[in-house]
Amino acid sequence: MRLRTAPMAAIAVIAAGLTLTACGSDNGGSGKVATDTPSSTAPGSTGAASSSTGGDGGRTMAPSGGSNGGGTDAGTGTGAGAGHCLTSQLGFAVAPGSGAQSQGSQGAVTITLTNNGAKSCVMKGYPGVDLVGGPTRWPLTRGTAETPKTVTVRPNATTTFNIFYLPFNKGDGQEFKPKSIVITPPDETHSHTLPWEFSSVLLQDGATHPGTYISPVGSK
Repeated sequence: MRLRTAPMAAIAVIAAGLTLTACGSDNGGSGKVATDTPSSTAPGSTGAASSSTGGDGGRTMAPSGGSNGGGTDAGTGTGAGAGHCLTSQLGFAVAPGSGAQSQGSQGAVTITLTNNGAKSCVMKGYPGVDLVGGPTRWPLTRGTAETPKTVTVRPNATTTFNIFYLPFNKGDGQEFKPKSIVITPPDETHSHTLPWEFSSVLLQDGATHPGTYISPVGSK
């Protein structure tokens, strides 16, 4: 029996196929091309670090600390950094319990000034106060011995001053029937008007020391 020798071309093809099979097993037998690109930076991914904006999830957090809670008093001090209280930012009211407590006694009208603004403001000194009724406008004098202090009024807090008045009694002199109180805060040119809801006043607009006068802002 005669053996036949395989053609040289066929032997070359078989050898080439064996070489390709060996090269394709270098990545663990998967046949895929390996890569060193981390999965966190693959296209379409921002990674855990780049997608985080902090513990608040990207929200704007409110400043820490409580609010004033609608305080009813103002503090005294220099008021450094705070501007003077504008008429437009203040709330004006007559405090409960104001007025003469008995017949013939001097009355006291307490005026409350509330800071309705968003920032603290300061006041120092006496407000301008006119009692107005009919054709008469009576600018009241500063009648107390108190030394004015700088009063810092926080947002929603309140400070006060007093109008002391001498009620009219028949036979004492000239009767004055005020209808309104015109108030101009210290260092301001704009005024606010409140109604006068008390008795007639003894008019002493020419007296050196009248029985009707005002106290500085910050007095109780």
